[in-house]
Amino acid sequence: MAKKAPTIRELAQAAGVSLSTVSIVLSGKSEERRITPETQAKVLDAARALGYQTNVSARRLRSQTDASIVVAVFWASDFRAPLMVRFLRGLQSAVLSSGRRAEIVIHPYHNDALHESMVALGLCHAAIICNASPADMEFLESFNPPVPIVLYNRHSARFCTVNVDDQAMGAMAARVLAGRGHRQVVLLTSDSVFPGMDARADGFVTTAEAAGLSVLRIHEDNSAAGGYQGALAVAAMRPTPDGVFAISDAMAIGALRAFHQRGVRVPEDTELIAIGNGDKDQEEYAVVPLSVVHLPMEKMAVECFDLALGLVDGSVTQVRSVKLDTSYVQRDSCGGIGPGEGAFPAA
Repeated sequence: MAKKAPTIRELAQAAGVSLSTVSIVLSGKSEERRITPETQAKVLDAARALGYQTNVSARRLRSQTDASIVVAVFWASDFRAPLMVRFLRGLQSAVLSSGRRAEIVIHPYHNDALHESMVALGLCHAAIICNASPADMEFLESFNPPVPIVLYNRHSARFCTVNVDDQAMGAMAARVLAGRGHRQVVLLTSDSVFPGMDARADGFVTTAEAAGLSVLRIHEDNSAAGGYQGALAVAAMRPTPDGVFAISDAMAIGALRAFHQRGVRVPEDTELIAIGNGDKDQEEYAVVPLSVVHLPMEKMAVECFDLALGLVDGSVTQVRSVKLDTSYVQRDSCGGIGPGEGAFPAA
């Protein structure tokens, strides 16, 4: 039989102080309530000795005030997990500029199993749901959440959303390669986990073929290792395709290593463009700096937070869909259409 957890009353008895004193110390308000360091030490020593653990959920509910907001961020625990860093940077900027006391709580979930994590909505004021699969979206469309929800890069008639034009991102890469005179190009992609990936691939293939380019698809894992394996296949082709579009910059990083090992020069023998959904430093400081169609993830995070805050405060009363522009960032792996970073027409 499991040992019964000690109660706050037992903790007070062990420390020789009142229940209210224990509550003040455990809530972190000792200084403002003028609890002496000696008394604080008694309570904390007794808590360690008894193995007392605070009920965090109950404390969260008790401490919520009109001046604070708790926003839950649901992020799929798959190959996109590393991309969360960029999203959090945007959230940090949004929180600091809002002037509000805000707490961001991360809830990882398994792809296609978002419904299993919805119990966490009871401990927040609003939620931002990222990376929802088609099955997850089907669940959400029939779900009545207890708090407002904002969807990241998904489309819905029920919930506020923040999006980019995924098809235009793929088309943008194709127009760059076509404009530079390429004729045989490779789409280095992976199995799709959301419709936007399909849209990016379709936008690239449709636009490239309309411009007279021959397109070959290679499917590998959406990772540097997958990009490496795919690029080995490209390097073995004769003649070597003169352009490659990678569905993620992680795949492009792996491709650069494979090309280097096989003597395929970038950009002299083949030019490389990727979807820029990863860290900018990795793109800029790769052995050959990567040209990318930039996904404005930080700006999207800001818009998500602002919508969530508006839904909680009541300033947002209707379903809104925010669409942000994307841009082509020219670096050494592909000469691009002009100097530096800038918006490239979507159509």
